[in-house]
Amino acid sequence: MKRICLAVALLALAGCQTQQQSVLPPPAEPSVAVPQQQTSQPSVPSAGPLSKAAVETYMDAQESDLRSYLRGQGVLVARRGDDLVVTISNDRLFDKMEVTAWGNALITSVAQVLAHFDHSAVVVEGYTDSTGSDSENLALSEKRARIVADALAKNGVAPSRLTANGFGATNPKVTDPRDPRNRRIELKITPTPSG
Repeated sequence: MKRICLAVALLALAGCQTQQQSVLPPPAEPSVAVPQQQTSQPSVPSAGPLSKAAVETYMDAQESDLRSYLRGQGVLVARRGDDLVVTISNDRLFDKMEVTAWGNALITSVAQVLAHFDHSAVVVEGYTDSTGSDSENLALSEKRARIVADALAKNGVAPSRLTANGFGATNPKVTDPRDPRNRRIELKITPTPSG
């Protein structure tokens, strides 16, 4: 009899529990070999209005989501004051001038977070190594930055929030300017409070 009462009590408690639902859809899997074909992006709810007093908490949450979505992908997420910088290697992101399947899945994941935290401006910066002429490197970095910005916009980030800039071989990440680690895309994410 005690077992039956205990079982009934456990079932009643289980029925009373509520499950918290994630605000964001589950992250895309950047390790997927084939890019996902979607005709329309699912609507991602806004994190809500942003006041100056709430900037730190807002950026903490955005940083946490980016780190969670990008964990294990070899992508660096750094915090500089209230700004975030996401650094992605061009070698995994691009195959010549085409975004790789891994890159498409990664951009989709980043776009989901950016669409939710919709009070952030995003500057996409492209960099190269010093192989090639300065003008070729500048053009290549600008084109790749524009490709990433366009892909973010196609995945739900408002184009008005996006800026793309190419810097060629300037600002190398490592000492040797010819080192391939200098070829990268950096997303600089800055909060834009409304009041």
